[in-house]
Amino acid sequence: MLEMITESNLHLDCHAHNKAQVLSMLGDTFNKKGYVTQDCVAFLAEREDTVSTFLGNGIVLPHLPTSAKSIIAKAGIEIFQFPDGVIWDRTNIMFIAIGIVAKQQEHIDVLKEIALIFSNDVIAGALALISTKSDFLRILKQQLV
Repeated sequence: MLEMITESNLHLDCHAHNKAQVLSMLGDTFNKKGYVTQDCVAFLAEREDTVSTFLGNGIVLPHLPTSAKSIIAKAGIEIFQFPDGVIWDRTNIMFIAIGIVAKQQEHIDVLKEIALIFSNDVIAGALALISTKSDFLRILKQQLV
């Protein structure tokens, strides 16, 4: 799924005060792009209340819980970069949110790809601060090879 990312799926230099604002940004984008048939922010928050989607190295993978399958219209992925960071959990700061909408288990495949890419502190740090979409995509796709 990461190989399908284009510049239209990237949102660089975003700013939010807290996790709720980040989830709202993701939900709004999921709605605007037709991934879901209704507002999904409450479902994203439900997932976070059940288990944090923080993966480490400043990366989060917000996705919908099983209870939201009925509102999913199509699969999609959006990447939001927050260079200033956002406190995600008490001790974790998030710099990149990779939002996924999936009917099947696509988020598991993305999780595997992300784990390989973002386990490298240097790559994770670079992608958290990079300022152009073309450079972000170039580095991301180099890691997928």
